[in-house]
Amino acid sequence: MKAARRIAFFNDIFARDQGRCVYCGIPARRPGRGVKRAPDLATLDHVTPKSAGGPLDRDNIVLACAACNNERGTMDAQAFRDLKARQAKRQEL
Repeated sequence: MKAARRIAFFNDIFARDQGRCVYCGIPARRPGRGVKRAPDLATLDHVTPKSAGGPLDRDNIVLACAACNNERGTMDAQAFRDLKARQAKRQEL
């Protein structure tokens, strides 16, 4: 994918998910100059991994903060969402 198309794709997903991580809900920071690694850095995550035949299209890609993207690993996306919801609920108590 060419750079301009990749940027447009990222911007489309970022706007669709309202700049928030779909797993934990924090505002995700756009990558930019000098911002290479940070837990709140916006990344794109495959709901169904490419290794499992997941396509590179907007229905299979979500915005995730770097921390959640790394933490999820190979866990099922819905199971990971449920885990994050339980963790958030525990923190409220």
